[in-house]
Amino acid sequence: MKRAHVLLLALALLAGGCDAVFDHFAEKNLDPGHEEYLSDGNLHVLLCGTGTPLVDPRRVSFCVVVIAGGQVIQVDAGPGSWRVAAMARMPRRKLSAMLITHFHSDHIGEIGEVTMQSWLAGRSGEALPIYGPPGIEDVVDGFSKAYAWDRKHRVDHHGAKYMPPAAGEMRAIAVPVEDPRAGALVLEKDGLRVTAFPVKHDPVVPAYGYKFEYRGRTLVISGDTAKSENVAHHAKGADMLIHEALGKRLVEYGQSWADRNGHERWAKLTRDVVTYHTSPVEAAQVAQEAGVKTLVYAHVGPLPNAIADWMFLRGTSDAFNGEIILGEDGQWLELEGR
Repeated sequence: MKRAHVLLLALALLAGGCDAVFDHFAEKNLDPGHEEYLSDGNLHVLLCGTGTPLVDPRRVSFCVVVIAGGQVIQVDAGPGSWRVAAMARMPRRKLSAMLITHFHSDHIGEIGEVTMQSWLAGRSGEALPIYGPPGIEDVVDGFSKAYAWDRKHRVDHHGAKYMPPAAGEMRAIAVPVEDPRAGALVLEKDGLRVTAFPVKHDPVVPAYGYKFEYRGRTLVISGDTAKSENVAHHAKGADMLIHEALGKRLVEYGQSWADRNGHERWAKLTRDVVTYHTSPVEAAQVAQEAGVKTLVYAHVGPLPNAIADWMFLRGTSDAFNGEIILGEDGQWLELEGR
């Protein structure tokens, strides 16, 4: 075969290959995600952000997606978490609601992006309900105003048939808690019951954890908190507890370095931060007291290598005799319905 013919054949094959690549790309972007999880009777959990506000190549800021009873509920919206959720095939167009634990930036930073991106993915119906402690009205109002021009441009460009305006809106629903031990009902629908309860994140008040109950299974998310008896109370007998944890020994190394090198401001910040978070061993003690089956660590500071992982987890298995999971971004967990 002449050289020119070989070249033409190669170009033809390359063109065909490019078509296949772009077809795959288009299909991937239109992928609805794990919509089968909405109807299989199980409780599914996606860790879409297991990190903190600190820059971390391994983890983005806090986010958990819970799928149960035909509903997709996102807890918190830390910066970077939407991308993780989408890459993990969260069923984006089926997002039912958001729950916010408290108003630190690493928990609310992508409220606007979650609302817009789920709308762009095909979410329809009414405004996205966003539940949270009193004060959520101000937070949601701010994001709504910030995204108002974005919504207008998209409707003007694509038309209301394809970008229904109401679905692009967000609606704040404050959930006051009068009795910390009882908590407050957030929603109850199709067998899924969600309760909010206060945790210990002072001076951040109020700050909430959330309890999900579905088909005989219980999932508890601690939110940001120091060691809290109220978390243990609400997690009593839970199948899974997702608990924040700060590697305080690792933080103390940073504080010591800052003190020795004259970084007074950084030393002050690191001293303060340990007062309203839980150490890994303390979280394990809470899990043991509550009698939970599985403890999942999230809201974890940067752990650069396996040695840091080991230092973070050291002593936790002595404090808790159940399963321990160091959460990772994009990780799916499942509780089978009974």
